[in-house]
Amino acid sequence: MSNLLNTFEDREVFAKTMLEKYANPDLSVISDIGAGYGFMQAHVEKLGAIWQPFDYLKKIKQTTIWDLNNLAPKTSQPADMALFLEVLEHLANPLLGLQNIGKHLKKDGVLILTTPNPQSSKNRINLLLKGVLYAFQEKHLKEQHVFTPWEHIVKFFLEQSGFEILEYAVVDTKYQTRKTKGIKEFLKLQLEKLIEKRYPKAQGMSYGIVARKID
Repeated sequence: MSNLLNTFEDREVFAKTMLEKYANPDLSVISDIGAGYGFMQAHVEKLGAIWQPFDYLKKIKQTTIWDLNNLAPKTSQPADMALFLEVLEHLANPLLGLQNIGKHLKKDGVLILTTPNPQSSKNRINLLLKGVLYAFQEKHLKEQHVFTPWEHIVKFFLEQSGFEILEYAVVDTKYQTRKTKGIKEFLKLQLEKLIEKRYPKAQGMSYGIVARKID
């Protein structure tokens, strides 16, 4: 079963791979929602598309502010594709945010999304030992982790927003090859491997979804 899941060491590799896979000859505009410092710009422009960056806070001058509780800014161009990497978990109204992204995409537009994986082995172990998910503790509210993105809920929200799911992938697997220090870390790594062998979707600190706008 694990062989059926595509795995990617980080979000950039996943996003770049999916951009290349789903790009088409008529591609003109790719929106980067949550663009940060613009690390995806080069990948987008390599495809010959216009990179259209958005964020909630302006970190670089090219970025346009977009509060996802609202429709896309009137000055923006409708997009053929959209990148939405590690943003969903920061939304207090994730369904509304996805609906507004759907309205921003052209028909048949493709959304490439990554978000933390609540099913991960690290989250499962932390929940068992401490009663809370590893990446969604009270302290993570400072990072605006306000939505726990369980896969089935995210897929439901996407479908409610007019998308069809094209594929799922495991993202951010670098931790699997980390060097351990001491018996405690070694045993923890072995437990993670055991969980991930039994439950393949427990792999990856994040997961990725590609969805197409159909409504």
